Amino acid sequence: MIVVTGRAQESLPIASDAANVSSAEKRTFLEAICPSHVTGSRCSVCPAEMPQSAETWELRAIIFGHFIAPRSNDALVSGFGCEPHVKLTSGAYLFTKQGAAWRKVRYTAGEEADDCKKITGADGRDRLICEAAGMHQGAADEFVYWIESGDGQQHDPLHLFFTITDSRGSCVQLADGSVRTGHIDSVTFAGDRILVHARGGKAIVPAEALQKCQPGANTGFEIMTGPVRYEFRFDGQKVIADPRNPATDEYGAAVPTTSYRLAGWIR
Repeated sequence: MIVVTGRAQESLPIASDAANVSSAEKRTFLEAICPSHVTGSRCSVCPAEMPQSAETWELRAIIFGHFIAPRSNDALVSGFGCEPHVKLTSGAYLFTKQGAAWRKVRYTAGEEADDCKKITGADGRDRLICEAAGMHQGAADEFVYWIESGDGQQHDPLHLFFTITDSRGSCVQLADGSVRTGHIDSVTFAGDRILVHARGGKAIVPAEALQKCQPGANTGFEIMTGPVRYEFRFDGQKVIADPRNPATDEYGAAVPTTSYRLAGWIR
């Protein structure tokens, strides 16, 4: 299970195509999602398509594109709340424009489309390459995935193709005995190629250092990092890993075995 968390806009490694829309335009979509229950940029109650709870649903991003057909004018409206953790506490509505009005096509639970870049498929329709971060079994993950939102078929909302794990921030020793750190620096595009640049490292850290570690704080120890680079290709329908990429393991991207820094010196 991955629990998606919010990211500060200035720290995003992907150049998002999320639109800068007016408050009035946001309200237009929200009124279609939760009529008469709009407060600012959120629904004050859970929309009808979601499990009912005491939560609210927050609009996070709107991405305009041609998701249904090459010439259709569509919008993917992504939000947070009203879904269980197994659905990433997220979901997205697909709208299409008919005349001057937006028509709601469908809602997909677990489709997290806050920070995404459009990429056009061989059929002329847009897909999305997205990046997010979350928690998984006590460790932090950063991951890259693609979304197919407009083909009308039932499939997984997220197609993960890159993950890097950081257990240092939560002071967790993984099952292989190591403590890892990892962070995506950038996701860039060159033609049909998708390049993921990250930094990461892993080390065996003594128990006394782990005991002094405080989750979320730079105390106890630091893991040294090295560069991590993976390349992928969008073939017009899906994302394919370059066969020359480093191997992956149960924690995602392979990171170098490095060292840890404890009380001002390196091991």
